[in-house]
Amino acid sequence: MRLIVRVTLLVWAGISAPAYAALGDDESGISTDAAVTRMELRANVRSDRRYRVHELRDAARNVSVRQYVNPDGKVFGVAWDGQAKPDISQVLGPYFSRYANAAAAGRVTWQIRNIDQPDFVLRVSGHMRHFTGSAWVPGLVPADVDPTEVK
Repeated sequence: MRLIVRVTLLVWAGISAPAYAALGDDESGISTDAAVTRMELRANVRSDRRYRVHELRDAARNVSVRQYVNPDGKVFGVAWDGQAKPDISQVLGPYFSRYANAAAAGRVTWQIRNIDQPDFVLRVSGHMRHFTGSAWVPGLVPADVDPTEVK
């Protein structure tokens, strides 16, 4: 069963859309990701002294990926929604292995996925033609921000 889950995750990651700004990356890579993925970049969808939000939107696939950036320029959170799944391995970057390991260990359910670790939190849900999720790194979240704002 674990092998099936791992193979499914790898196939799922391989057939999805290309790169996005990954969790924990620098804000400077977001515009490059928009060009590579041919997605529309809507910079600073929300901006205040606490954080900035950049959104990549693929109108053809009806998918949006939002990157939440702290004042130091690090992507502290990512969120997505749409009719198709984004490439989770790209969105989560180095944290994808945590997701894959939790799935392989059976700690992730089929419909709703929750991972709560001291340095990584993930919430994923969805069904046919409607997928949503968010993830954040607690150590990168600004002190005056509630992590549940990542949505």
